[in-house]
Amino acid sequence: MKVKKQFLKLEEDHTEIVIGLIRLVKTIPEHELFFLLNKTNDFNFKRIDDIYIKGEYFDHQFSRYQAYDRYSKNCYSFISNKSILSIEKKVQNQLFSDESNIKFLLNLHQDVDYILTNSDMFADFSLILLPENFVFQIQEYSLSSEEELYQLIQYYE
Repeated sequence: MKVKKQFLKLEEDHTEIVIGLIRLVKTIPEHELFFLLNKTNDFNFKRIDDIYIKGEYFDHQFSRYQAYDRYSKNCYSFISNKSILSIEKKVQNQLFSDESNIKFLLNLHQDVDYILTNSDMFADFSLILLPENFVFQIQEYSLSSEEELYQLIQYYE
């Protein structure tokens, strides 16, 4: 009688996370936006360590703000979609380089000003009161585990 070998199939991680896309009605400085957010909510957003992305020609920096809501026990993070600082490491000598001094975390959504993440598995962004006449309604967006931004968010959480 032969023994039949059975192998376990390891499934790939195909989970998704839901993020919020935030677009400003008009351009205002970051400190004003978060002052207004803190004024309208019970929890306060504070600036935390920036996100750094290293490139071949430029290093990019993205601002990050975080707040903890005690009632819902959620941690919210605002991440700037557009780099706030770019440091040139070496001069580009290629005519058609895909790297520039401005970088967006969501290349297909360059009109988005901030990306909102939530520590809860089921994101509920309706608990955040947005300042009127400054911010459009939050648009929910699903990120698959294969996207670079998904990996970046998981790393910085």
